[in-house]
Amino acid sequence: MIVDAIPPQAWIALPLAVSALAPAAYVWRYFTHDLTPRDITLPPEDLTWKSVRHLLFCLALLTGLLAIGGFAFTEWAENFARSEWLAPAFLGAIGSYALGTVVPGWRNGEIEPLIRGSFKSYSRGEQPKRYWASLIWNGAIGLAFTASSFGTLYGNTKPACDDNGNEKELFEAVATCNAMLADHDLDVEKRAELLGDRGRVHHRLGNNHLALLDYSKAIELEPGDSYALFNRALIHRELRDLPNAIKDLDASLALWPENDRAYLERGLANLDYGRFEKAVEDFTLLDNLVPDHPYALANRGLAYAWMDDELNAQDDFRRVGKNQPGWVVVLHGKAVLARNRQKHRESIDYLSQALEIDPDDYFALRLRADAYWEIGEKDLARDDDDRSIALAAED
Repeated sequence: MIVDAIPPQAWIALPLAVSALAPAAYVWRYFTHDLTPRDITLPPEDLTWKSVRHLLFCLALLTGLLAIGGFAFTEWAENFARSEWLAPAFLGAIGSYALGTVVPGWRNGEIEPLIRGSFKSYSRGEQPKRYWASLIWNGAIGLAFTASSFGTLYGNTKPACDDNGNEKELFEAVATCNAMLADHDLDVEKRAELLGDRGRVHHRLGNNHLALLDYSKAIELEPGDSYALFNRALIHRELRDLPNAIKDLDASLALWPENDRAYLERGLANLDYGRFEKAVEDFTLLDNLVPDHPYALANRGLAYAWMDDELNAQDDFRRVGKNQPGWVVVLHGKAVLARNRQKHRESIDYLSQALEIDPDDYFALRLRADAYWEIGEKDLARDDDDRSIALAAED
């Protein structure tokens, strides 16, 4: 997701920058005000906004924000930015500051409204209407942000039926899902949604058969749920039930034809199933939808390689950079092309490069074992066979 790609420090730096706008504007205005020539024929200017006390306050605030900004690039701050405490802390800080202006404002009879660009204070005796309006405004902002802080914190800490969190939290999520599904008054749409949510939790926990059962129940209730169909297809593919995976992806794409990941998953399922022409069609659709998609190009090239279409395969491989995602698939494809030409040592070289990137590359181990058998390197072949069998047993 796009949100996940944003550096966590940005979530701290953004509110700091917003908080710094008003004090920075005041400091700038304070020091640059006298630099601008003023027409002496104009009436005397109101300089009540210009206060040394407020200037010092703004400078201190900016110094504090700058210090926090530096702290934001520490590891602790990164963990905090990714935690459930960031939003409540930010909202609570604003709320506390706003409420903190109300009490002294009530006692002193003078308050400054929390309005962007406003640096004036209003007195209860001299400007009662503006004073009371400012007092109510600051109090309302403080209460709203404080309530939002507690509400967000409650929402973050309340058990939820979702697949976020660590293993312990996922088990708690299953219990929450079970409790919510026990409600016999749920409507069909909500029950289907909860079943899909529990299916994702089961999937995260590695309970694929339970996930499959939940997705199937959700689809029975809501046959038009493209997300549930897509997610069930992923389970089918992991369980090597490729025909049903393709069937669910067909149905999901009929409902949601813009889902680029579904084209990738269906192409991979067709590739694993040996339907190379269909795989080429899917990867081509993905490439049209997302031009120069590295996985579309690399896997289409691999499909062409299995079809012994070296010209189209090499054309796709050339469009994938060495450091791009999908490069391992390019190495697989080049190995298949070499294998087709009985160039087994060249094939072994490509597969060895792939295994340097991912030592647990099952495809590379199986294909390299076959190549070693072809050239009579029996010990190396048995070693790759043993490693691939061990990986298959783990899965």
